[in-house]
Amino acid sequence: MINEKVQTEVNRLVNRGIVLGLVWIMGVGSVIALVSGFQAKKLIRTSENVLTGKKKANQSILIGILGLLVWVVIIIFILKYRRN
Repeated sequence: MINEKVQTEVNRLVNRGIVLGLVWIMGVGSVIALVSGFQAKKLIRTSENVLTGKKKANQSILIGILGLLVWVVIIIFILKYRRN
């Protein structure tokens, strides 16, 4: 019963991370994707891998990192060409 509740929480975290990471929401979604992915991985790790979703958690983290990188590139681009 407890594992089912925790598994549901892991599923929510990774799905939230993936969706918000893809939607991006001006960088905020990327941060939420990272946090959700790391929280899900922590829950999976502390359950001694009884819970599933590690692949989705990694995807959430990757999408979050990519989203933040895009945001950084946009900021650099704006700052570089704003001076001209």
